[in-house]
Parts: sequence; C-alpha cells; structure tokens
Amino acid sequence: MAARDRRRWRSATLNIRATGGAGQLLASLSGGQQQKVLLARWLECGSSLLALVEPMRGVDVGARADIYTALRRMAADGAAIVVATSDYEEVVQLAGRAVVMIRGRVTRELAGGQITTESLMDAAGG
Repeated sequence: MAARDRRRWRSATLNIRATGGAGQLLASLSGGQQQKVLLARWLECGSSLLALVEPMRGVDVGARADIYTALRRMAADGAAIVVATSDYEEVVQLAGRAVVMIRGRVTRELAGGQITTESLMDAAGG
C-alpha cells in the first residue's frame, strides 16, 4: 500500500464527528474530537515516529477507543510511538514495552504480558 493511501486510511479510522461539517472550527468540537483532529493531522504527515504526552487527558471513552485503534494500526504499520503518561490503563492498552520512571530515574522495564495495572503500580511504588 502506498504511503499516501496508508495516511488517508489511518486518519479515516479516527471517526471524527463534526456536526457543523468540515468547516467547523476546531475550538467548537468536544475535547475528544479536537484530540482526534490533531492526531489525524500528524498521521497525514506519514511520520514513522510519534511522541505523545498525556494523549487521552480530557478524552471521552468513545474517542479514546478510536485513538487507540489508530495508534495500534500505526504501530502495526511499523511506526514507533512513544507515550508519556501517568494513566496506567492507557499504558496497558497501548504499550508493547513500558519504562517506569520516578523523578527521572528508571525503576523498572516491562514488556508484553508483564504490562498490567498491578505491575505498573508496583513499579511506581504504590
């Protein structure tokens, strides 16, 4: 599949819902829809690396599912995705590898099935 086709396919999976049509102002969309629009813009660039900081903050459950799906597909296509988050469930849903840090120091590295809410809480000291 050509890179251009992959980009179009990825952003289409985000199910962006604008009641005012394509010309609707970004600020008038819900937080989840705004986040999906911003992610779609980056996906359209066709980057092979995406760095996200607290990407699901303020995002509703439905928008979260769409974003998770798009990120998983992007990773399956070979992109590297780095997520910095304090949301354990987000790490469990997205990560193939997790590095837990406290005050700038790595306390534990987890991979695959080791990545659970419990193991993340344990590594974070709580």
